Amino acid sequence: MEIAELIALAAVRSGKTRKELAEEMGATGQKLSKLSAGEHKPNASEIIFLASQAKLPPLKTLAEIEGELHPEFAAIWKKVAKASAGITSL
Repeated sequence: MEIAELIALAAVRSGKTRKELAEEMGATGQKLSKLSAGEHKPNASEIIFLASQAKLPPLKTLAEIEGELHPEFAAIWKKVAKASAGITSL
């Protein structure tokens, strides 16, 4: 999953606007747009927040996105995703 997909899914499943999501995340709407466009990389807290709003397993989602953002660590993140398979919420 890409961060843009996660942001869109978080908005749909939470019933919030992108601006509301950004405010709750402690960011601006502009930052959320830059994350969606790939101009900025999200930090772990932002990914976990968006995953929780999207009602996705937070650690698995973090592992998937980090693996895509940092391909050199993809193998490690795959192990994290597999290990966190049973954790559905934080």
